[in-house]
Amino acid sequence: MVGEEPRLARKLLEPLAGIVRSTQAKSLLYEAVYTITLSLPYCRKADGTMPASVPDIVDLCTRTLKSFVEESDQNLKYLGLVGFASLMQSHPKMLASSENKAARPLILACLSDDDITIRTRAL
Repeated sequence: MVGEEPRLARKLLEPLAGIVRSTQAKSLLYEAVYTITLSLPYCRKADGTMPASVPDIVDLCTRTLKSFVEESDQNLKYLGLVGFASLMQSHPKMLASSENKAARPLILACLSDDDITIRTRAL
């Protein structure tokens, strides 16, 4: 829907970030983060700049996805990797930032996971 109505993407960022900050429900956390990552490419203002809140929201999503990948539950780990792949589409340099460097070795460690789907997704 945000592809058809780009203003909606900017309006959704803060409410979705609020859900990510306040809920413990893994399913809701994932859906909120995933919707944010799908909305990010459409958040540019008319002048081509991103809203000031975007870097903090990207960091919030990165921390949340990192916590998913750290889980022992393979399903959550897989969802975390899917979320990182989606986030990398709009913010490919986010793993290079100093705050998010801890996520890179975590993803690389998934390459040696026993589960083939985790290894494949980590690629």
